[in-house]
Amino acid sequence: MREGINPLTGETQSLYFPDDHPTMPGWFKGMEQIIREHGLWPETGLLAECPGSKCPSDSNNCCCRTILFNQPDFVSLKSELQELIEKRGHLCDFYPKYHCELNFIEQYWGAAKLHFCTAGRAATIDDMKKKVLVCLDNIPIEQIRWCAQIFLVLITAFLLCV
Repeated sequence: MREGINPLTGETQSLYFPDDHPTMPGWFKGMEQIIREHGLWPETGLLAECPGSKCPSDSNNCCCRTILFNQPDFVSLKSELQELIEKRGHLCDFYPKYHCELNFIEQYWGAAKLHFCTAGRAATIDDMKKKVLVCLDNIPIEQIRWCAQIFLVLITAFLLCV
């Protein structure tokens, strides 16, 4: 895990105890300790997470998990994968979690697999590799664009309902 930012001080906040800590050197601090350092720990205490991971929709401080997930440094933190992709000059765009049928790339692969299955057998591995490339290339760009546009509408509708 990476370091966070303590909202009280604006300084870097380690999520691990220092190596010279008397009882827990190098150990992960845990949610309670991090929340205490943020100055957000209530006197009454908190559950680690709400029962069944179902937090009330009108609360942002009902459990440790929700408090931490709503901290600005947590919300704005990029994953190591995203940083690596962007560092190499690429765009990293993660889709929201939803059913795979709402991913136009799955539709593209499905169309290519249909072409592959109906194109006959390949005699060798090299023939199979060539056949895969031909099947991928045989999907009309119009079909790919159509799927992308339809699924953009569906994803937008999905995000508006969440």
